[in-house]
Amino acid sequence: MSAHHFIETPLNTIGAVSIIRIVSSELDSVLQELRIPALVMGQIRLVSFLDLDDALIARFDEDSLLIMPHGGIGITRAISSALTSKGIGHREVTDPLQQFPEASDVHEARMLGTLARAASPIAMDVLLDQPERWRTVQDREIDQESWINPALDRLVTPPIVVAVGRANIGKSSLVNALAGDSVAMVSDYAGTTRDHLGVQLNLAGLVVRWVDTPGIDESVKLGDELELMKPIFQSADLVVHAVDLADSGSQASPTLDPRLLDMIGKLPILRIGMRCDLARTGTHPDQSIADLACSSKTRAGIREVARSIRERLVPTEQLTSASPWRFWG
Repeated sequence: MSAHHFIETPLNTIGAVSIIRIVSSELDSVLQELRIPALVMGQIRLVSFLDLDDALIARFDEDSLLIMPHGGIGITRAISSALTSKGIGHREVTDPLQQFPEASDVHEARMLGTLARAASPIAMDVLLDQPERWRTVQDREIDQESWINPALDRLVTPPIVVAVGRANIGKSSLVNALAGDSVAMVSDYAGTTRDHLGVQLNLAGLVVRWVDTPGIDESVKLGDELELMKPIFQSADLVVHAVDLADSGSQASPTLDPRLLDMIGKLPILRIGMRCDLARTGTHPDQSIADLACSSKTRAGIREVARSIRERLVPTEQLTSASPWRFWG
């Protein structure tokens, strides 16, 4: 029995359903192997597929079968592994038009594939414009590096934002305020965030992975903490340095430890003044202390923080640019 299968929905994305296509010139034998009653073309049936999940199965031509289970990542992988164990090996879909036969051309097919896995809501309008832009580009120009746009790539794969700052000034509360929900540990005791907490946040339409690091102050063994942070900064796109506007003493200084600065390197740093409701300057901090200010308690300045982070990572001029963007891999 010669057969193989394709996963036609993004493998690492959760959806209502996933679509797996089995292709074989001996499809009736495949159905028997999978203990599925014979299907005539055009027929759709709900079955318990390999005792893994209830799934719709459909046959629209002689040589292929569509399996549509629930769209969980684990379920999709389990079904793929089970098919492989039965000799129905997995193959990657390399032709965009094969994955999206409804597309009018390869540009639209690529756009549909990327749109299905784009993390950020603001990616939609940018991606929908791309097929028409690429149709004006000559074939010999498609692979030019000038069309690569790392800023717009962040619309598809969430960029990493790393928050640093001394302990107990409200970094975890800031995450909750930005999310509009309780997603991070908050405590009145210094050092609550002992591990690096990662959470996805939608900041003005851009989805980011926010990594909250342990508070850095005199009570922490800085060398040990810095060693743990190295891999994070190596993959980060932006550093948010939280400073305490409510503290008028030396602790309000925006200066970071030289060893931490060395690790941050050339990464852009956005300084956010915390607890502006307790500061004399309110939401207008001294620019030598912070770039902007906010209060997690009153929510003053929270929208401005979200917009500023989005602007640092994906500038408006890139979102509104009329140039093509090489958004596919």
